[in-house]
Amino acid sequence: MYKPIARAREAQSVRLYEIIIKRVKDMILEGKLKVGDKLPSERELAEMFQVSRVPVREALKIMEFMEIIQYIPGDGVYLKHVDINDLLSKIDFMIETSSDIISDLFEARQAIELKAVELAAVRRTEADIQAMGQILQEMEADIARGGDGIQAATQFHTAISKASKNKVIARINDLLITLTEMSRENSLRKHGLAPVALLSHRQILQMIKEQNGPEAKRMMQEHLDNTEESARSD
Repeated sequence: MYKPIARAREAQSVRLYEIIIKRVKDMILEGKLKVGDKLPSERELAEMFQVSRVPVREALKIMEFMEIIQYIPGDGVYLKHVDINDLLSKIDFMIETSSDIISDLFEARQAIELKAVELAAVRRTEADIQAMGQILQEMEADIARGGDGIQAATQFHTAISKASKNKVIARINDLLITLTEMSRENSLRKHGLAPVALLSHRQILQMIKEQNGPEAKRMMQEHLDNTEESARSD
C-alpha cells in the first residue's frame, strides 16, 4: 500500500516531504485511503516509505496545518472527515506550492515577528522577562543534554508574541506554530545550530529588557535571516 520512495528517481529535484504528500493523494484517488481512515504512525510511515522520520514529520505537519489530517491525542492521525474534493484540492495546493513554502513562511514570520519583538520591547512586563529567561534556561539545559532546543525555541518566539500585547499577533503566531517548528527542525536539528540560536535569543532578550525596540528588531531580522539560510541548505 505504501510504496517505498525511489530516491534516485524522485528525490533529485523534489523534496521528500512533497513526494510523501503526493503519495497520500495517490492513495486517496486509488481508494486505498479514505476520509476518516487512520494513518500509520510516523515511525511506521518512515519504514514504509524507506526514508528518515524527518520528511515524514514535515509532511504530516504541513497536512495538519492545511487541515487535511487531524491528531487525536492518545489515538493517532486521521484523514479529516471532509468532502473528498475539498481534501484533494488542499493536497493539490500543497503540491503546487510546497517548493515555495519556505520562502512564504519566512516572509510571514518577518512580517509578524519583527513587529512583535518591536512591540514587546516597549510593552513587556517583568513577568514576561522572567518567563522568557526561564525558557532560555530550559533551552540551554536541553542542548547540554544533547537535545536540539526546538521546543524551547518555539516557546521563546511565542513568549515574544504574547509580550507584544497584541492579540492578533499572538493568534497568528499560534496558527503558524506547526510550520515554524518545521523550519526550526530544518535549521537546528539538521545543521546543529542550536547553540547559535540560543545566543541570538539571549541577545534579543537583552534588547527587550533594555526596551530597545529598534535593536531588538535588527537582531530578530538577523536571526530570521540566518534561520532561513540554514533551513534552505541541505
